[in-house]
Amino acid sequence: MSGFTIISYPTQTADNLLSLTDTRSRYMLPIGGRFRVIDFTIRNSVSSNADGTIIFNTHEDQLQSYLDEYAEESTEKKEHKITVHPSVTSDAETILETITNTETSYFVLYNGDNPSIINLSAVFEKFKSSKKKALLIKLKINEKASMAYKVVICDKKTLIALIKKAIKEKSRSQNFFEMIINSLIHTGINSTILDAYYWPINSVTDYYALNREIIWNKEISEILTREKIIKSKIKSDRFALLDEKCAVKNSFISDYCYINGKVENSVIFPGVDIEEGATVIDSIILPFVKIGPGARIINTIIDESTAPEEKRLNAGQNCRIGSDEKLIKNNNFPATLNSSITLIGKNNYIKESVFIGAACYVASEAAEDYFNEKTRLNDGDCIFRKEPPADK
Repeated sequence: MSGFTIISYPTQTADNLLSLTDTRSRYMLPIGGRFRVIDFTIRNSVSSNADGTIIFNTHEDQLQSYLDEYAEESTEKKEHKITVHPSVTSDAETILETITNTETSYFVLYNGDNPSIINLSAVFEKFKSSKKKALLIKLKINEKASMAYKVVICDKKTLIALIKKAIKEKSRSQNFFEMIINSLIHTGINSTILDAYYWPINSVTDYYALNREIIWNKEISEILTREKIIKSKIKSDRFALLDEKCAVKNSFISDYCYINGKVENSVIFPGVDIEEGATVIDSIILPFVKIGPGARIINTIIDESTAPEEKRLNAGQNCRIGSDEKLIKNNNFPATLNSSITLIGKNNYIKESVFIGAACYVASEAAEDYFNEKTRLNDGDCIFRKEPPADK
């Protein structure tokens, strides 16, 4: 075979996204109003005419089952094979076996659990005709190429030899793929520059801003609309229902939502319910969250709900979450949670009339115990869960 397979490897494990990545990989992060990060990863592979995509994932989450739906609904003439390997990125033997057993002549390696829009087909064809063993692609973002965002194309024989050498020499790294890429670069391979979109998410504040950019940046939204390649498997089998008391201004409302309150400057993902009298301003509401009557949500991210519909009420009646203040930082995580953004973790249920301030952090499944005794969380404060949340 003369084609190529894309290998997407994960970002080095860190807690800079707090509860957003405690029970799921960055691949499964909801992004851009109706997608997950993995949808961008697969989009890049399909649009680049890759034979398949190999995804290394360090979390035990729902990534495989999410991707299975791509295969079930595929109408492509050429099957695009997607495989997920639940492996730590330092497991060199697993990586070697996977690459050896893949029927393709070339591999493309890149950090694919950050959302990106990259087209590699033209670069690959030029590389293949050059007869070179490897090529470094520097991504040009905002008119500037950087070694921080790089993609490598390598022939199979060269890649296998490098991995075998690393195993023999017992080379160790926190990210095995980054080590292999750096080894290739040190051999003096040729490089080229490619225009692309690539968004490293290094904080909760980055995540908040990126959700808004994908929606309101006209060039990006046109690409996603025009191509019809990127697809989401978040449940969306009915249109949004905007009831008689709803008022929507400068917001993105996904399908499968029910809106009967006020929504302004916000991004609303599939399956969200916003009840009568509720107000959502400058916020990101992730899938299947329910906001009760009279609740007021400002400058807040509310993570998704996986509970049965009849049991979920993520923001209870008349509760107040967030603030229109702009410069408050979280007391425990000032570098990752700032600009007065409040983060409510996954599967939290805030009871009625509770107040949560600006730049607050409520870990996944941590709210109920705390608010059994209290009704207020002051600006910059946190609620931590005593036991780690279960994977769901």
